[in-house]
Amino acid sequence: MNPRKLQTNLLLQAGRLLLEYNESTAAIHRALTSTAKALTGEACQVAVSYGSVAVALAGDGPTLESVSELRYNATVQTRVHEILSQVRRGQLDTEAALTCLDRVEADTPRHSRWLAMLVLGAAAASLAGLLGADLNAAAVAGLATGLGLLARQELGRRHFSLLALPLTAALLGAILGGLVIQLGWTRTPELVLVVPALMVVPGPHLINGLLDLIDNYLPMSLARLGLATAILLASAAGIVLGVELTLPDTIAADRVASPDHLNLVSDVVLAGIVTCGFAVLYNTAWRQLWMAILGGMTGHGLRFLALEAGWRPEPATFLGGLAVGVISAWMARSHKLPVAVIAFAGAVTMIPGLSLYRALAGALQLARLSDPADPGTVAETLGNALQGGLVLSALALGFILGARAVLALASERESPMGRRIGH
Repeated sequence: MNPRKLQTNLLLQAGRLLLEYNESTAAIHRALTSTAKALTGEACQVAVSYGSVAVALAGDGPTLESVSELRYNATVQTRVHEILSQVRRGQLDTEAALTCLDRVEADTPRHSRWLAMLVLGAAAASLAGLLGADLNAAAVAGLATGLGLLARQELGRRHFSLLALPLTAALLGAILGGLVIQLGWTRTPELVLVVPALMVVPGPHLINGLLDLIDNYLPMSLARLGLATAILLASAAGIVLGVELTLPDTIAADRVASPDHLNLVSDVVLAGIVTCGFAVLYNTAWRQLWMAILGGMTGHGLRFLALEAGWRPEPATFLGGLAVGVISAWMARSHKLPVAVIAFAGAVTMIPGLSLYRALAGALQLARLSDPADPGTVAETLGNALQGGLVLSALALGFILGARAVLALASERESPMGRRIGH
C-alpha cells in the first residue's frame, strides 16, 4: 500500500475510534489535523457526522469511514490518543500505528462484569442516599441497577437495538421498586423507582452535545442531544411500563425524599462512590480511577457547600462543574490524558436526572389526559424541564470554562513567549 493511502487509513481509523467511543467533535478535529500535519506537513480536512468520519489530505478527495453507534470506553479513547501522540513525536511509523489502531478494541481490557455489577450497584445505592432515599430504597436501587447492567450487557452482546438497553434497565428497576412499594418497605417510592434509570442517564452524550454546541458543531450537537433524549425517553418508558405492571393504584409517599440528613463528609464520600461507579461503567483504567474520583468528590463537595449557603441549584452546580473541569484538566495535563477520560464520571454525578425524569413523567401524564390538563401539573412539568435544562447547562458551562482555562494557561506557559514571561 502506498504511503499516502496508509496515512489516510490511519486518520480514518483513528477518527472512527474516537467518534465511536465518544470523543467530542472539536477534539477529533484537533487530533486528526495535528497528526496529518506531523505526517505530511499538509492541511487535512475533517468532517464528522453522526454515522461517519471523513478525511481528505491536501489534493485528495474525501474518504469516509462509517461508525455503527456511539458507546463508552475511556481506555480505548485514551489508547487512541496515545498512539496518535506517538505518531506526532515520530516514535511510531504509519504502518505500525495503523496496526496498533486495528487491535485497540481487541487488546483493551475491560473490567469484570461481576465487579462492574457490584461497583455500579454500590454507586446507585449511594446516589439514592445523596437524593434522600431511605435505606431500603437505596438497597433495592443498588440491586436493580446491578441486575440492569447484566441485562444491558446481554442484550448488547445479542445486538439488540440501542434503545432497548436503557428501557430494559429502567423496566427492571421499576418492577423491583414497584414490588417494594406494594410491600410497604420504603417511604421514598419515587427514588426507588427512578434511581436505576438515573444510572443510565447518557451523561457523555449530553455533555459532548453541549460541548459541540459551544464549539459551533451544530449538526453533531443536535445528533448527540437527540440520542441522549431518545435514551431518556426509553428509560422513562421503562419506568412507566414497570409502574403499570406493579402499581395499579396511585403512589402515595409518607414523606418527601430529602437529603437534609447529609453533611459535607457524607456527601463527599457518597459522591466519590457514585463517581467510581460511573468510571468503572465507562471502563476507566484502574490507574486513572482515583483522578476521576477526586474530581467528582471535590466538585460535589463544593456544590454541597454552595447549596448549604443558600445558593440556587444552577449556580451551585456551575461551581461544582467548574471544580471538576479545573481539577480534571490539571491532572490530564500532568498525566498526558484526554480530559474527558477523567472528567465525565465526576461531572455525571451532578446531572439533574431527577428533574429530567420528573419532567418526562409529567409530559407522559399530560399526554394521557382526555380532559383539559390541570394548570398545576402543566406548571410543575415545565418547571422540572426548565430547571433540569438550566442545571445541565450550568454544569456543562462550568466544566468547559474550568477545563479550558487550565489548558489555555498551560499552553501559554509552554509557549516561547510564556517561558520568557515566566523567567
